[in-house]
Amino acid sequence: MLLKSLKTTYRQFRLRRACVLDESAAQSDAFGRPLELGNWTMLAAPLSTDSVVYSFGVGDNVAWDLAVIERWGATVHAFDPTPASQAWVRKQSLPTCFKFHPWGLAAFDGELALYPPRKAGNTHYSQERRRRPWGRYLVPRAGDRSPPPVLAPVRRLQTTLAALGHPRIDVLKLDVEGSEFEAIPDILASGVEIDQLLVEIHYHFPSRSLRAGLRLIEEIQSAGFCCFHISPRGFEFSFVRRKLLAHRQAA
Repeated sequence: MLLKSLKTTYRQFRLRRACVLDESAAQSDAFGRPLELGNWTMLAAPLSTDSVVYSFGVGDNVAWDLAVIERWGATVHAFDPTPASQAWVRKQSLPTCFKFHPWGLAAFDGELALYPPRKAGNTHYSQERRRRPWGRYLVPRAGDRSPPPVLAPVRRLQTTLAALGHPRIDVLKLDVEGSEFEAIPDILASGVEIDQLLVEIHYHFPSRSLRAGLRLIEEIQSAGFCCFHISPRGFEFSFVRRKLLAHRQAA
């Protein structure tokens, strides 16, 4: 427990030193105070029943999704390509505003190899990646005796938007077990309009590092977003489009 606490403290120190958090955005009342919903923090004021909300990475937890539906009446489009999550969703009694789609997010359209969870009852599949010539990512972990990977369907965000008929996104939440390192640059390069981006950055994976996480954050910031919240763990980040924040502050 002490080691875990020390690691968390060090992560927060590195994030502060890198000036990840935009203090002016964090303290702004342009949208009202940030709301904590289901372990995620977001801005409330821009949302309504007509908002387009995407939630990638359902697992076995839809607390945030249901909180958004209850508070704003918005339709939440939730995505997960893994068999365990899909089986879990089928057993739930969910509102009609919760729309589940059985595919995930990547920087390409196709299939992504994912390892099943080691613990029985866990729904979190994972991946260890390296670039291969044909664009797939997975390599086995050293000494790993876990079951072989499954091939999960994935799509680029642009492909999903076209399939569902959405020109833009009000809130995009990503908990995609490492796929964010390739998917987010692809999203930013596409020019898709997104007001808020909530993302867990898995820089604690063996194949990643805090430095890699900071590079991804810099990419997001360079694309016109500012970070208004970092979770106590230092893995969940909340971004808002800077132009949207400036407009609300000037109003």
